[in-house]
Amino acid sequence: MVKQNERLLADFGNPAPNYPVLGIGGFILVGLIVGLIWSAAAGSGFPAAIFGLSAAGLVVLLWLNFSHWKKLSAGDRNRRISWDIDLPESQRIKLNREVHELARILEIPKEQMSDLLSAYIVAEDLALRQIQQEARMPLMRHVTVGTTPFDAVILKGDLITCVEVTFLVTPIVSQEKINLILKKIAAPMKSLKNLKIDARVRLLLVLVTQLDDASEAQLRSSLVKKFGSTPVDVDIRLLDFEALQKIYAMD
Repeated sequence: MVKQNERLLADFGNPAPNYPVLGIGGFILVGLIVGLIWSAAAGSGFPAAIFGLSAAGLVVLLWLNFSHWKKLSAGDRNRRISWDIDLPESQRIKLNREVHELARILEIPKEQMSDLLSAYIVAEDLALRQIQQEARMPLMRHVTVGTTPFDAVILKGDLITCVEVTFLVTPIVSQEKINLILKKIAAPMKSLKNLKIDARVRLLLVLVTQLDDASEAQLRSSLVKKFGSTPVDVDIRLLDFEALQKIYAMD
């Protein structure tokens, strides 16, 4: 049961009905039906080509209206999927875990941790800006789907895209990190299945990097091997930190 203070994904991403198009489509539909009845009544004296065109037009119009109806009903099917803002404590835990891992790899002393923390926050923000530009869709940041936190969520019809952002300074992604990410995306998939909701869940893994061409090629090869056989629908996007700064932060 959805709590009173919880919001629904359908309220965020449910497409609005296009009433002018539906009205015109309904008018054309009535005209086509009348034309078919008239041609059938006229018998052999009515041109077969006109009858065929009317029948074809009726089929196309019904298909278009059915497709539009599926988009409108997608949000209704998702009515039981709740979301809420991820709590600051949860965000802080993830951020500190990521930054401390980077500090360990880079062997950064404690007195420089604040600079690394700031860089990570900037990288995540710029990456999510770029993903929103590419998706051309509204993006919800730092939310939980059910009870699972994600850096962002994009909702389009019956497709729920859960976005996870991480910063890489080496071409190696630990198996522990991969297992953690896959475990996170498995939770909302299981919830949808238990609720018998007809929706698709996709993981968009955004990797912000500062790698040379050779290291990036090594990273891509490693990711293909590690994610190639997973049962989860995963899309991986590599973004260069310096390029993101040139797009959004530098004159």
